[in-house]
Amino acid sequence: MDVHLQNAANGRPSNLNPSAADPTPIEAHPERLKERIQQLKKDLLEVRSQALQLSTGAKMKQKECEVLARRLVEMIDDGIQYASTSADIAGVRNRWAELVSVGTDVVSFLRQSAEKNVIQRALKRSKMDDDIRALHSRLTNVIQTANMSMRSALSRSPQSRTPIAARGPWQLPNCDLPPKPQIFFGRESEVDVLVQSLVDNTAAHLAVLGPGGMGKTSTATTVLHHDRVVRKFSSRRIFVSCEGITSAHGILMALAKIFNLTNHEDCRQAVLRLLSSISLPIMLLLDNLESAWDSNDQTAVEEFLAELANIRHLSLMVTMRGTIRPSRVDWTLPVTQGLQPLPLDAARQIFATISRRVEPTSDVDKLLGLLDGLPLAITLMAFQGQTSTARELMKAYDTEKTRLLRRGRNRRLTSVEVSIEVSLNCLTMQEHPEASELLSILCLLPDGMDKRKLAEALPSVESPGEAARTLEQVALASGHGDRLRVLSPIREFILVRKPPNGQYLDDLRAYVTQLCFRTGDFGTTSGKESVEFLSLEFGNINSVLLHFWKAPPDAYNIPQLFAATRQIAYSSHTWSRGDATTLLGEAVRRLDVTQHRYEAAECRLRLGDVLQRRCRYAEAITMVEEAQLAFEAIGVPLGAAQCALRLGNVLRIQSRYTEAVAMLEEAKLAFEAIGQRLGAAQCSQSLGNILRMQCRDTEAVAMLEEAKLAFEAIGELREAAQCKTSLGDVLRRQSRYTEAVPVLEEAKLTFGAIGEAFRAAQCTESLGNVLRMQSRYAQAVTMLEEAKLAFEAIGEVLGAAQCTKSLGSVLRMQYRYTEAVAMLEEAKLAFEAIGEPLGAAHCTGNLGRILLQQHRGEEGILLLEQAEVEFLAIGSRAELAECSESLGNALDIYQELGLSKNIEDCVKALAALPTGAVE
Repeated sequence: MDVHLQNAANGRPSNLNPSAADPTPIEAHPERLKERIQQLKKDLLEVRSQALQLSTGAKMKQKECEVLARRLVEMIDDGIQYASTSADIAGVRNRWAELVSVGTDVVSFLRQSAEKNVIQRALKRSKMDDDIRALHSRLTNVIQTANMSMRSALSRSPQSRTPIAARGPWQLPNCDLPPKPQIFFGRESEVDVLVQSLVDNTAAHLAVLGPGGMGKTSTATTVLHHDRVVRKFSSRRIFVSCEGITSAHGILMALAKIFNLTNHEDCRQAVLRLLSSISLPIMLLLDNLESAWDSNDQTAVEEFLAELANIRHLSLMVTMRGTIRPSRVDWTLPVTQGLQPLPLDAARQIFATISRRVEPTSDVDKLLGLLDGLPLAITLMAFQGQTSTARELMKAYDTEKTRLLRRGRNRRLTSVEVSIEVSLNCLTMQEHPEASELLSILCLLPDGMDKRKLAEALPSVESPGEAARTLEQVALASGHGDRLRVLSPIREFILVRKPPNGQYLDDLRAYVTQLCFRTGDFGTTSGKESVEFLSLEFGNINSVLLHFWKAPPDAYNIPQLFAATRQIAYSSHTWSRGDATTLLGEAVRRLDVTQHRYEAAECRLRLGDVLQRRCRYAEAITMVEEAQLAFEAIGVPLGAAQCALRLGNVLRIQSRYTEAVAMLEEAKLAFEAIGQRLGAAQCSQSLGNILRMQCRDTEAVAMLEEAKLAFEAIGELREAAQCKTSLGDVLRRQSRYTEAVPVLEEAKLTFGAIGEAFRAAQCTESLGNVLRMQSRYAQAVTMLEEAKLAFEAIGEVLGAAQCTKSLGSVLRMQYRYTEAVAMLEEAKLAFEAIGEPLGAAHCTGNLGRILLQQHRGEEGILLLEQAEVEFLAIGSRAELAECSESLGNALDIYQELGLSKNIEDCVKALAALPTGAVE
């Protein structure tokens, strides 16, 4: 054994450090005592510094050495902090001198354990355990000696029968703390607020609230290990898990066990007096307190919390499911709100850290969107991501739902379902059965419900306000402004385990069906309010109607359900709000089964509209053709004509102009035959737009003016405004900018007034293109970016791609070729993805022009030739002429420069063009 350790074992002091000796009494000389204290403090800090440096360098018994060093450091920190509050200067001097002596020996031991001589380490290995025990014993002796004066004082008190733990006035028994979370993202601001409160206040009282699985324990544990918190509380940080504890007595006994006081006659007084006797800051974390608080013993729990909160140097932190803090405690301001769902960035970080997969961000984002920012769900899904891709997990979640969100044994922290059941089975929910029924109903509403509408929507619920408050209190639902909403994983679980039924469900269906017809004022000045309403409620309406179709409905309910479905699908398509694809698909399936042929055909037609708007053209054509055959079979000529109009429009968008014209002319004749003026005018409008795309401007203007007059005659202001948009585009292409701008602005105002975002964005795009043609590039970019954002907001891929193409053209005109190429390539990919060949060909041509301007003739000519082929296939002569002009300009330049190879390439490319295009 080391000589100094041997001296300690024999009861003789070590004299390694001169300042550790105590040669003569100096209590009678205050100045000398202060100097002595200052010197000892310097020695302590030096010992502390060396211990920290050597703590991780041990070659043997590394963990044991780290524990020894950590204990020494904590005792030094506690001793220095205690000295700042103690009036017993002589006692401080004695304790510090002992600490310096022991600390010097600890440092010497750590240094020896880090020796690189393998033989020496092997010889000493057998002695290390004894040496470590001896050093721990000496540290304990320091604590026991420091505690003697306090024991003496307390022994004279009336409660002398209460034992005091032999840990001294600045040391508590070692408390095992949960480890600091390694995977922890998105709660930095919450942690900062909690840490600041703990550091700034002598005794902070903090509650971390939120739903199950929201990360309350992780947040609190991160705070527990924060550097600033460790510096203030050192080893006086106490963690108690209340999981499974259902009473105040249970909390008390958990503390008594930590303090070794379980055998005392009066554990309550023993625990409270011990905590009160510590003169330095203490932090107590009661985790999952709801287990004890939300019980029949709630009053006793709150009384015990109040007693703890009254201890002057004790900071109390609790984590609880729900949104209600226990009473009788003065919670520290600012009172933190319940934890909210994680933002997408934090969710991505958790998923990537655990799954260790590199996947397309869009796939991961879609998957994480299903989990509503619930940390437990994200974590468990990420574990599944270690063996499955995001796409595979989305498919699995569609069928397995929350059963997928588990790992290992079913526990609160390893299963979302178990976590939810803990909240469902709590005493508060058991005492309010209507809350459970309301929860089932709310789970059908992904966007929640306005709390002020609960009584109107659910007249069978006796106390909707009380039921809603109960759900908020246990955090099974949360308030977002005036709306009450349930997180997605909870919704999925409840809809499987306790689906809505009975009168409450009938009430909700009736209420939602009525809401559908609030969107019927489309095209009027009050339509904007309906758009806002639809934006807010579409998700809920879609969910309830879809649930109704799947139930399935009985024959009595089908007419009303069909009418509601048709109306909401029409409004959704027209105003570009929401996606009714799944709803209409389920309606078609159910109506086919029940032989409602007309209703099924109508839903197929609406579904075709939705698919066309989403650029799924092949599926749209198939669906509309099926509807057309059904209408013809049951003798509904109007329905068949409407199908022909839809088919013509899809063909027009695909630049299949010859087929589109034939289909539209057929539809127009059919509408005129049955006296349907609106349909005939819509055909004229589409035919005019085809002429416009073919640059047959004179014919296009005549056709569009005809359609515009027809719409105005029957009061269809919205359709008339669409004609104005097309006429404005013709004027722009003819460079009649002064005339084009007011026409487009008037149309944009009309669409804005009725809340039609899609058409308003089209006008904005056209105005941006006018500015581009006028070389007002900065203003053009602003307008086009505004239009692009508007298209993206409503899921209009085609419109967004067209704006991207125009922005690329602006950059090309500004000679910002690198940026222009990136923008045009992005637009080209988007056009190709949705099957829009004209836009893709435009991008190809512009990319070729950029290469020519960069004197990369061979590459540029190849792209222009490719664009020629694409324009020829479409039949777009105007664009062919543009290719001819670009090649002609290039030929002139190459002839001036004498570049024979480039001249030859241009001549060949021009020769391949039709005669009309070259002219």
